Amino acid sequence: MSLAVRKALLAGTAGATAMATLLGVAVTPAFAKADSTMSGPRTARAGHAFGLTVTVGDDGGAQPAKARLQVRGAHGRYQWVGGWHALHRTSYLDESWTFRVTERHRGAETFRAVISGYYAPTNTVTVSVR
Repeated sequence: MSLAVRKALLAGTAGATAMATLLGVAVTPAFAKADSTMSGPRTARAGHAFGLTVTVGDDGGAQPAKARLQVRGAHGRYQWVGGWHALHRTSYLDESWTFRVTERHRGAETFRAVISGYYAPTNTVTVSVR
């Protein structure tokens, strides 16, 4: 490509950006960022209930979603625990749900939540049951 053509392309791009700015049109991508997290205790007592809280946030406004809990089994595969639960809106941007879990056996258990819609599965939380 010749130097004259490159300059013309650059000038055209700069002109389009300047025109979009003058007209008040956003030149940034038009998508919102969504995030999903899970939090819980590090330790719990065997036979006692503890909470695992799932929170989803979206800077474009929280979308109605449901979450379902999974626990990692002995072979590293996740197994479903319970059913789907609708998340409760806590603000315009966030929703959450707290799973109540009771583990009867001692040892470490690793949990995550799968969320409906376009949210990614949450991070894992490992709880040491004593």
